Amino acid sequence: MEEKYVIVDNYAINYHTRAVLPYKLANGVIYSKIYEQNNVFLCKHSPLMIVKNTCSYLGSSYEGRREGTRRLMTYYHKVPIVIDPYNSVYFFPTHSPRNQNCAWISLHHILDIKKIEASKVRITFQNSQKIEIGISIYSLRNQIMRTNSYKTLQHYNYEASMNPKLTYKSGMDKQIELAENQMKYKKKWSKSDSN
Repeated sequence: MEEKYVIVDNYAINYHTRAVLPYKLANGVIYSKIYEQNNVFLCKHSPLMIVKNTCSYLGSSYEGRREGTRRLMTYYHKVPIVIDPYNSVYFFPTHSPRNQNCAWISLHHILDIKKIEASKVRITFQNSQKIEIGISIYSLRNQIMRTNSYKTLQHYNYEASMNPKLTYKSGMDKQIELAENQMKYKKKWSKSDSN
C-alpha cells in the first residue's frame, strides 16, 4: 500500500512532529518526508534545512542549539538538540547531519524500536505509526540514551536556576557522579564477597 502524503513548500517542527526523514527524488534532490500525528508531509527542503529553519523561527540558531548541547555534554558528534525547550521538544539525528541519509527523530514520541536487519530499525511511535530507517539498533539506542541524558541534565539545570539549594551540573559532572557511584557499588560487593 502506497503511503499518502501532502506536499508543502515549508514546514516547522512542532510538538506533534514524530520524524523528519530524507526523501530522495529521481534527480538526486533531497526533500523531507515528515511524520506528524497521523499525517505525512513531503516538504521541498532537506531535513537539516527544516531543523535549522525551525530553530530560527523559535528565536535561536541551529548552531547555537548544537553548541548548547556540546557545552553541557561530553560528546561532539551527532548531538541531539532541543528544538523547543518550553514544550520539551528534543530531536536527535540518526547520522551526521551533513549526511544525506540523516533523519531527525523526536524523543518523546518513541514507543518501541525493533531491529529488522543489521542496519535497519523499525520505530513505532505512540500513535502506532511506524517508520523504518537505516541505522543499527545499537546506534539508535545510543542516540536515545544521549538525548534522554541531555534532556534530564537540561531540566535539572532549569530547576537549579530557580532553586538556590541546587547547583548547576554538566555532562562531565554526571559522568564523575556515575563513576563514583560505580566505585562505591564495586567496593560494597567486594566487601560482601570477602565475608
